[in-house]
Amino acid sequence: MILSALTPIFMIILLGFLISRTPLSSQEVWSGIERLTYYLFFPALLILRLSSSNFDWDDITDIAKVIVLALVVITLLIALLHKLIASDLASLSSVYQGSIRFNTYIGLACISVLYGDSGLMMASLCLAVYIPLVNILCVISLTLKGQGGAKRISRIINSVAVNPLVLACIAGIVISYTGFELPDLVESVFELLSQPALPLGLLAVGAGIRFVALGEQSWQLIVAVATKLALFPALVLFSCLLFETPNEIAVVMLLLSALPAPPSAYILARQLGGNESLMANIITVQTLVAFFVIPLWIQLADSYL
Repeated sequence: MILSALTPIFMIILLGFLISRTPLSSQEVWSGIERLTYYLFFPALLILRLSSSNFDWDDITDIAKVIVLALVVITLLIALLHKLIASDLASLSSVYQGSIRFNTYIGLACISVLYGDSGLMMASLCLAVYIPLVNILCVISLTLKGQGGAKRISRIINSVAVNPLVLACIAGIVISYTGFELPDLVESVFELLSQPALPLGLLAVGAGIRFVALGEQSWQLIVAVATKLALFPALVLFSCLLFETPNEIAVVMLLLSALPAPPSAYILARQLGGNESLMANIITVQTLVAFFVIPLWIQLADSYL
């Protein structure tokens, strides 16, 4: 049942991959689609869902406790075992990105199919907490070597302050908290803009899949896949049980934690000196494996949460 519900999502990803390999496609076209989705369509979706929702502020506290605990444990493990994982900082930072970041496009599409608008609202709250924390941690990991403190702080601030998904979540939460109602015309515009967000986002995920020669990356690739798709969700499940997180929040967080790394991780690795070929392989393999792993975690969530 779960697999059949998620299959169309991964078929759209496959379609994006196939289209991107045809003569009709170009990198410029896909870059434009991804920018529109990232800066316009997805923010419209998040604002629309959050602004029209009545959520309890305790929900954000519940989300933060689980996410912070899971991120702290993963970060400490990778820091303690860094010599076993990679011999250079560039590869280690790519493994770290691949261990904690998730693909928002796939996540919101899956949640929309399985849990509807209420699930999207909970996912938006998770993004409001998760995205700033992960961006800060990833920028720090990529700038540990070669950049001064002031430049690193500037990178961190920019990674959060100009992130359209973070800004959209904040805007939606503020609108909901103040009780302000969007005018009908504005709401209709946001509704139309939000509709292409999920399908175009999934097509862009497929187009972003790229295979790079593995070389000596096999061990780092195994670590990143196992950490992101097995260890991280297990930590989130444990944290949800530990803190007795409400079921509707817990299942959404568990699904998000079991998602593959996003294409933006490759861009960040390329810009800040990470191992970009390793990052590309991590994204590709995680995306392929996630099709089989996500249904298993959803079933576990139904059993234990």
